Amino acid sequence: MMNFGFKNLVMVNPPLTGIVAMKFAAHAKEIVQNAKIFKSFDEMAGNFDLLIGTSAKIAGDKNFIRTPISSAKIGNAVNVSGRIGIVFGREDCGLPDKEIEKCDILVTILTCKNYESLNLSHSVAVILYEIVREKNLRQKNFKKMKLADNLERDIMLEKFTELVSVFALGDFRTLLITKTFKIVTGRAFISGRECNTLTGVFRRSYELIEKLKQKKV
Repeated sequence: MMNFGFKNLVMVNPPLTGIVAMKFAAHAKEIVQNAKIFKSFDEMAGNFDLLIGTSAKIAGDKNFIRTPISSAKIGNAVNVSGRIGIVFGREDCGLPDKEIEKCDILVTILTCKNYESLNLSHSVAVILYEIVREKNLRQKNFKKMKLADNLERDIMLEKFTELVSVFALGDFRTLLITKTFKIVTGRAFISGRECNTLTGVFRRSYELIEKLKQKKV
């Protein structure tokens, strides 16, 4: 992490703490000493406006939860301001579906198909390199846009779900549509202004449909 200028380490219920962890930290003991530790994934997730999950296991259209962007595109995250967290899974099994589902974006590192998985330390290095590379390519005076925060995105999703429910598609299809919408908007790194604009459109559309339904009664 220090090689790429990152210092804020967050861990969820880590197996190694204290002196044992320090032995593996080498020259980055400061990062381990200042690391924030959370007891659960949900507790950790609540501290970020955008959560980027990572995984070597992808599924494409067969499983939209595991439909990723390539690591080369993660540099777009530096184009926004806000609390951004990059989540790496366990060394042996990575991130399960239930944790990936809570991430806004899924990123994968393109590797040889014969041996797709990377060691955790290598994965971290590649992802952080891509972010720093993109950041250095951008102009220094480039103005960052304000990323939509958790509350703004939650309200937008609520209004979108409310609008979708009007069409009576059934619980399963409604859930599928709203989850897909969440993933798509997560990949887009939408700003607070964009998020509020969409929220307004969804709200007004729902209200208009309800008024038309009442007139027909």
